Amino acid sequence: MDNENTLTCDVLVIGAGIAGAACARELSRYQADVVVLEAGNDLACGATRANSGIVHAGYDPAPGTLKARYNVEGSRLFSQWADELGFAYRRNGSLVLAFADEELDSVRSLVARAAENGVEGVRELSADEVLRLEPNANPDVRGALLAETGAICDPYAVTLACMEQAVEHGVRLRFNERVCMVERAAPDGTASPGSVRYVVATESGTRVAARAVVNAAGVFADDINNLVSAHTLCIVPRRGEYRLYDTDFGALFSRTMFQAPSRAGKGVLVAPDVYGNLLVGPSAVDQSSKTDVSTTSVGLGYVLEAARKTWPGITARGTITNFAGLRASGAGGDFVVGQPDDAPGFFNIACFDSPGLTSAPAVAVDIAGQVAALLGASQRVDFEPRRSIRVPFSSLDDDGRARAIAADPRAGRVVCRCRNVTEADIVAASRGPVPVLSLDALKWRTGATMGRCHGGFCLPEAAKVIAGELGIAPDEWDKREPGSPLVAQARPDYVELARVEALRGAGVDATEEKPAPAAEVKP
Repeated sequence: MDNENTLTCDVLVIGAGIAGAACARELSRYQADVVVLEAGNDLACGATRANSGIVHAGYDPAPGTLKARYNVEGSRLFSQWADELGFAYRRNGSLVLAFADEELDSVRSLVARAAENGVEGVRELSADEVLRLEPNANPDVRGALLAETGAICDPYAVTLACMEQAVEHGVRLRFNERVCMVERAAPDGTASPGSVRYVVATESGTRVAARAVVNAAGVFADDINNLVSAHTLCIVPRRGEYRLYDTDFGALFSRTMFQAPSRAGKGVLVAPDVYGNLLVGPSAVDQSSKTDVSTTSVGLGYVLEAARKTWPGITARGTITNFAGLRASGAGGDFVVGQPDDAPGFFNIACFDSPGLTSAPAVAVDIAGQVAALLGASQRVDFEPRRSIRVPFSSLDDDGRARAIAADPRAGRVVCRCRNVTEADIVAASRGPVPVLSLDALKWRTGATMGRCHGGFCLPEAAKVIAGELGIAPDEWDKREPGSPLVAQARPDYVELARVEALRGAGVDATEEKPAPAAEVKP
């Protein structure tokens, strides 16, 4: 019997990044009780949140590898998933630029590899063709690979869409549950298909008994695997630093601009994102820490200098933020997907570095099918692959905005001017199926505080809306991780004031008297 700290389920998914969320979505197609445990207080707290957002065409992975197979299959699924789930996705194409004979040879090798991997729409371009397509590219370019099926997306939005749909179909999601122990319920491996195979414990004291486990723990996937299998894994965290440029620069390039691999390395990319910004990076530095995502002057300087090969006019001007993410690079260079032969019922999605984002849909379909076969779970007849999608105010046309404001006056109050996020957008996010536990969770779901002012104008208003909706004062609401409150101390009646204002803003009579002002707190 379940209680607050002891759960039983058919399938336990460890991790709520893109791999875990995509699996949760696909597992919710089946008659199975699914639980997802996430160490952080939001979705996509690891590599998923801080990557390039590129849906790779599939010309780069070595033929015959899992990366090649899942990259190509995932790329083909992405447009279908975007249509069903409603996340931001644009097939903008990609170029791999060559500036020397050695790099032209690399380009031609990649064109040949694309054909071997079964990727369509890949061909070599001359220098003139490149500059006609991308006039802001370096005029010294000698030629390029064009991949027509290359695309861009918002990785967080993909993860959120998958997890919201999973939760709406009955998947149970728990944040702030870092797994610290996995042990076999039947150490001799004789567990029957209907019995519990694994017992998992978290640092908070939660215990989960599951018939199958999906290990989607990102850079920690090796640690989880090594608790149950003698086929040990070793993940090396690889830090990548990025610069994000203002929307004034977003139209400089239409396609994702890669640099051809050479003896000097693979270079960095220059790419538009789905919101009109321009992304430059990443660096690639192996490190021992699995949690350090700090940026460095050296790393950001490298990104700037390396990008100049593609975009000669680049400077630091226009950079609105920088960030770093970690890739879970495995020693063997390929993904590790599926059951180790000595741990039946334990399914890895490990060493899931690039092109992990692109591959996630295909891996999820595969893993969910294998889990269902192991458990004898049939498909649900009531699974609805298409999400009911609320269109944000910024994406509505004039008539749509007028109708939205007529239906809810909060849609006419812009909270974040940089990203045109309204009070109604924030209210909708706070009422979604996946809880909002921090300002960063709200930021990633709505775009509020993500513009050039970084919340300088909208953060107090966003905090007020959350207080009115969820009853959480700013000194109880975290910026990112637990223990990072927005303010040291809020006035005692803050939540009540916000609640009354929220009612009035929604057109509801607030009959309660407005609380008296709190006494001034002196330093």
